[in-house]
Amino acid sequence: MSNDALGPMETMSLADQAYRRLRDAIREGALWPGEKITERDLASRLGVSPTPIREALRQLVHEGVVERVGSRALRIADHSSAARAEIVEAEVRLSGLMARLAARNATAEQLTGLVSLLTQTDQMVAGIEEAVAEQGQEVDVADQVQAVFHKLRLFHHQVEACVGNPVLAGLLDQARAFSDEERLDLTMKIAPERAEAFRVRYHEHRELLDALLERDEDRAEELAVRHHRAALVQLSSG
Repeated sequence: MSNDALGPMETMSLADQAYRRLRDAIREGALWPGEKITERDLASRLGVSPTPIREALRQLVHEGVVERVGSRALRIADHSSAARAEIVEAEVRLSGLMARLAARNATAEQLTGLVSLLTQTDQMVAGIEEAVAEQGQEVDVADQVQAVFHKLRLFHHQVEACVGNPVLAGLLDQARAFSDEERLDLTMKIAPERAEAFRVRYHEHRELLDALLERDEDRAEELAVRHHRAALVQLSSG
């Protein structure tokens, strides 16, 4: 397994950059489950001062990715496959609850914003499909696909914002199995060979929006649970 994820960091190193690099290193196996780590060693390997490492580790401990085993000792959390499945299920269930409450609590202005966002995304997807139809599968649409991904993540975050409950939002953030950056990396990796599955899930966003517009709480929750479970299972197996 390559250790490139823990090579020297580039200039403009910040805590969020250190956080992303450490998450990548854990996911890619450069840091393995159960491994003991120290701020000093990680700072040396990433070529930064301990301060951004300390802030990044604080976030990773909060997320349960890293755990404290003493006053100064840390290690990469060793989650069993069953534990990882439970983490995914927690995110799925909380996402379903947020969709239910969004159908109940969303303001007219928020719903209008969601409609506008998906309309913009539909136009972007249509542009990608037109480019592929005209130039074939070899055309490079990676940048456009990434832009669609960011729009869809924004859609989900805005659905969650419709709830207006910061406590539930915090619980969901803590329960997420993947950060947005990890989702993008994994999506770009597996999308070419699973294009049809992604196409199906894309259209599910419109179904969810329709349920929100109709204030159908049961339907919104059902759709969100199905959508998020399929996405997380696919990302986990990727």
